[in-house]
Amino acid sequence: MRRKILVVSIGILLMPLLAWAQKNEAKAFHHQQQKTERKEHRIQQKQENKAFRESLKGKAAEEKKTTVKEHRETQRSENKSFNEQQHQENTAFLKEKLAKNSKLSDEQKNELISFHESQYQENVSFRSQQHSENVAFFEKIANDSTMTQEQKKAAIKEHFAQQKSQNKEYSEQQRAESKSERRKIHAEVQSQLQTQAITPSEGK
Repeated sequence: MRRKILVVSIGILLMPLLAWAQKNEAKAFHHQQQKTERKEHRIQQKQENKAFRESLKGKAAEEKKTTVKEHRETQRSENKSFNEQQHQENTAFLKEKLAKNSKLSDEQKNELISFHESQYQENVSFRSQQHSENVAFFEKIANDSTMTQEQKKAAIKEHFAQQKSQNKEYSEQQRAESKSERRKIHAEVQSQLQTQAITPSEGK
């Protein structure tokens, strides 16, 4: 009998740990799935770019310029659709996770969803701004007759190196903001739990 009680007691103690493990496993699976999708998307576009460069051979300079512009716009459109799809998946995953969370109020859940959407819109704006900068940069390079081909390649390399640094700074800023928001909500929850624990004793 004691053994049965011990087994049940251990089971009860392990339940929160198992629930935590399952929650983290689901999160890890979701992130890994999206990471795989992004990798496949990049590989597909690299293959498309390779085939596209081959198709440019033998074309006149003006025709090549127009075709390159159209190709870039097509891929940009594909990227926008892909990013939107992943955002919708992330939003659905977040809402499902929040629906199972009994510690947060509806107001706190809505705040997290709004924050998630706000960051996504900031990302869209950031990418759009970079795209405009790239278009202006490539037009300037293409129309600069004083630069040699090697100089243009070096300028393009430097341009994207600077953008890589900007992207890193932006990503770090976004992560810091997300961490700050989670800490804020966590602090509110802890404060609510403390208030609930104190209130019954005050009424006695």
